[in-house]
Amino acid sequence: MHISQITLRDWKAYTTASFDFPTPGSGRNIILIGAPNGYGKTSLFEAIVLGMFGRDGLPLIARSLLAGGDKERLATSYRDFLERALHRGALAAGRTSCSVKLVFVDESDEPLEIQRIWYFSDSGSYRAQDEEVHIFEGTTRKAVGPGSLQGNDRADWFREYIAENLLPFTLAHFFLFDGEQVSALAEREMSTQVRQGIEGMLGIPILKQLAKDLRSYAEVRRKETPNVSDKTIEKLELERHQLNYELDQKTARFQEIEPTVIALKEERELLTRELASYGAGSQALLQEQFEQIKSYERTIEQAEGRLEELMMKDIALALSGRSLRESLKSRLHRETVRERWENGRKQGDSNLERFLGAVEAGMAEIEPALDPSQRLGVLDSARNAWEKLWYPPPEGCADDYLHNYMNELERSKVIDALEDLDSLGAPAIIDLLNTITANKDALKKLQDEVTRTEAVAPHVDKKRERLSRLNGEIQQLDQEIGALKREMGTLEKQIGDNNAQLTKAAGQLDKAKPSNRRAQRAINVASMVDEIVKKAVPSQIEAIAAGMTKAHRSMAHKKDLVERIAIDDACDVKLLNAQGIDLRGYDLSAGEKQIFTQALISAVSSVSGRGFPMVVDTPLGRLDVEHRKGVLNHLVERKHQVILLSTNTEVVGEYLREIAPHVQKRYLVHFERVGDIGQSTVRPGYFEDAEVKS
Repeated sequence: MHISQITLRDWKAYTTASFDFPTPGSGRNIILIGAPNGYGKTSLFEAIVLGMFGRDGLPLIARSLLAGGDKERLATSYRDFLERALHRGALAAGRTSCSVKLVFVDESDEPLEIQRIWYFSDSGSYRAQDEEVHIFEGTTRKAVGPGSLQGNDRADWFREYIAENLLPFTLAHFFLFDGEQVSALAEREMSTQVRQGIEGMLGIPILKQLAKDLRSYAEVRRKETPNVSDKTIEKLELERHQLNYELDQKTARFQEIEPTVIALKEERELLTRELASYGAGSQALLQEQFEQIKSYERTIEQAEGRLEELMMKDIALALSGRSLRESLKSRLHRETVRERWENGRKQGDSNLERFLGAVEAGMAEIEPALDPSQRLGVLDSARNAWEKLWYPPPEGCADDYLHNYMNELERSKVIDALEDLDSLGAPAIIDLLNTITANKDALKKLQDEVTRTEAVAPHVDKKRERLSRLNGEIQQLDQEIGALKREMGTLEKQIGDNNAQLTKAAGQLDKAKPSNRRAQRAINVASMVDEIVKKAVPSQIEAIAAGMTKAHRSMAHKKDLVERIAIDDACDVKLLNAQGIDLRGYDLSAGEKQIFTQALISAVSSVSGRGFPMVVDTPLGRLDVEHRKGVLNHLVERKHQVILLSTNTEVVGEYLREIAPHVQKRYLVHFERVGDIGQSTVRPGYFEDAEVKS
């Protein structure tokens, strides 16, 4: 399978752009798209990712605002990203949508087209409910879709179709990735990389979430049955909640520490290289300047923290606009009227039978006496008259409740709070912004002064002291990471034991109750999923290790260094030389670590059996010169299409000549500024062609 066409409309700096790619031939599988930084190279990569996966693809985008995996933050980041993605000149020209079209061609030469369209309001706000996905199959462009499905069911249909016919989003980061992100990933522990790679290939994150959801479902179902009071079940569930809480805390701490360790190790590597270049010399310290820098940084951090605190509270709500607040106040007033009306009607209904009893007693005194049918008629008329007292509802009454989680008092408090916002001013924000700007300017000047001074007299002693502190910090954090991993492993085992006990205990509940039966089935399926997950990763380790060994030997500069990559069932990695010595006992360079990660990506994409194209943004990333040719030569050996989005400092010169015989087509992105709006256009050619013309 390969991509034959990409079409963008009003996406980022592209008003319109179209790329057409030929079918990969024998030994010719490379597409080169060149663009200097800031010209729209990464925007094209983002268009491919979001065009395929929509919101699910956002974690693959390095510069998105996504910082976590929960659904609410994912939806918010997706909206914010898309509102910045709409071409700046579109709204002024009356265009309120942008789109990406991707055309794939399979091995049978049959096309598959995916078009995704995002819509916006006249003010540029993303309209999530209007997002469209269109899929056309074959040369006749037969439309396929989810029919009448709506909401999450509709999104699930497209997700499953794309996973089955193109690529699951859990595998996407092994085919669509940014070379800069690979550099960061390379600093993670190798066993973690391997486990995450295999789990992503097998879709295990989805299975783990399924097991968790099934157990939550079972817990809800059991609570629906009035006679479920088994203390053993309650105790086990309480223990499970506590264990999961502790595991979440340990995991959060692990995720907090890991980026810090990566940054410290990068700083240590930089200092080591600098000290090696300075030799054994020593210079005076610049203690005073560094203290001033820290002071500025603290002031900036405190001011930005205060600004964030303000923006997260009343001011953030004030910025929503008077119109929206007035609409909410009106809605709350109308719901209050409805609540009072309903309460009055309920109170009146409680007296209806007393009223009818009084009417019936009064009819006993009528002479001549009424017959039974007449008495029933009088009672029916009285009941109808009573009902009409409450209809129609009073003026200004809401038809239904949007905010049924509030009572009249709470609505009143919300209305008062909204009215207070109308008089809210901005002096505090202005003062904070002025403080931040002034300190940043002073910090920049001081940093420039330090840089100039260091260029003349490098402070070797200072760097050595920092290096010593770094080693201590890294050692301490590495020890904490090791302890966290051991504790997390123990907690995971305890959770597994708890789940097994809970499964056994749940099987003893009253199976005659439908809710209990459904809960038991959910627990049984969750346990089965646990077993599948437990056995899935080891089943792929041998294939991954073989694929990584092959890819590593293809890319590594020191080809005689690593003879074989060995991985055990716990995903612990050994880089073995010809003598069987694990080279991980020695310090690996940043380039060697990155080659390991590239080898993992290559192995997972190969073992997955997916013939999907590989799209790489900034392909050489932070790779050192020694390993660049190895990575490029490995990419041209792939059987399937490879699209490289390169800057003018990567796949050029000798690196371009290295792969030139394998290049099928070249594009060059041009950029110009029209007024205050940037405009990217694409033309056939490459950097060398532009240099010749100039």
